[in-house]
Amino acid sequence: MAVSEKQNLLKHTGWANLPKNIIDSIIEKSVPPLSQFIRFGSVCKAWHAAITENRSLRSKILKRCHHQVPFLMITKSQEKRGLYNIIEKKLHGVEFSVPYKRRCCGSSYGWIATVDWTLAIRLVNPFTGGIFDLPSVDIPVVNKFTKEDEHEFHVKKVILSDDPYVNPDNFMVLALFGASSSIAIIRPGEKTWTYTSNLETNAKDDAIFHKGKFYAVDFRLGIISVQVTNMNGSLVSAFDEKIIIPPEEEGDNAFKYIVESSDGELLIVQRFISTYGPYRWTTNFKVLKLRQHANHVARLVEVRNIGDDALFLGDNCSMSVAASRFPECRPSSIYFTDDTILYTLEGSIDMGIFSLETGCFQPFDDMDPSHSDMPPPFFILPTLVGNRVTHPCQY
Repeated sequence: MAVSEKQNLLKHTGWANLPKNIIDSIIEKSVPPLSQFIRFGSVCKAWHAAITENRSLRSKILKRCHHQVPFLMITKSQEKRGLYNIIEKKLHGVEFSVPYKRRCCGSSYGWIATVDWTLAIRLVNPFTGGIFDLPSVDIPVVNKFTKEDEHEFHVKKVILSDDPYVNPDNFMVLALFGASSSIAIIRPGEKTWTYTSNLETNAKDDAIFHKGKFYAVDFRLGIISVQVTNMNGSLVSAFDEKIIIPPEEEGDNAFKYIVESSDGELLIVQRFISTYGPYRWTTNFKVLKLRQHANHVARLVEVRNIGDDALFLGDNCSMSVAASRFPECRPSSIYFTDDTILYTLEGSIDMGIFSLETGCFQPFDDMDPSHSDMPPPFFILPTLVGNRVTHPCQY
């Protein structure tokens, strides 16, 4: 066929008239970042429909997008928050009506967790407007708050077992709450939380859902697993709790995170903190890998290099990405935000990038510190909605 005939065929066929199986194949072979799918959906109505109307394909896209570099959600004013791209080093023009005074106690799959004075937890997706209202967690001090926002600090972190848009009928929510960061688990729609037996009572620092189980790490490097034994049922009613690593006799000045590496292994990250009066800053990070083998005692082994991985830590659900898939993302590095519950006069300044290879810190470029009365920025994964990621949720 002559070149002119091919051009004429393409002209009359048009992108919108490509067979559906070819359009689906193009989407299947697309890779993050999310902006690639957004551009795809902007080509024409047929391509937009291919993303939004095919639930199976949409689920695959969402799962793929779970492994992209998150954005920073920053405070722009007393009523608005914005998105900062730490890789492209630019602030996006979109704004979200997320109350700046309300502390984020979790960010998973694009869903933000906040808590009110009754310790009821709300999950909000600022990109879609989706909301899940969960009941209050039960601790004795609920009526003894002495400051206006004190209740916000009785829920340390909230994580999800899966993306509600990918697995709407079978995901769970875990909350670390109270002075000892006890564990409570619930499914949306249930009226009460189910509480673990506190098999190990040290205060938990972080938790994650990994290969069908929740794992939590405490401030003494103790690790426990919690498996819901009736995971496919309608209620959370029974747990199988195990001590994976017994806690050390003494703690240290390091905050602990637990994160799944890009190759599916569990890592424990120690964030060493120095304080002076009301001020606090990060001085070092150390990464430990959890070694678990059948019929062998589990142990933690220090690793000085995490290869192609970049870790993202803070008030968000701890996560990793393969840096080589994203230009300018730094391998064997830790991106971290200021997740202290105390806001200093200088605002949220303890955040940036740490290189495990060089041991050096670097602040996020072009990021101004938040005001002292505003909660710090946190990492969040945008959610794909049609060909847009900006459908602000109104409170």
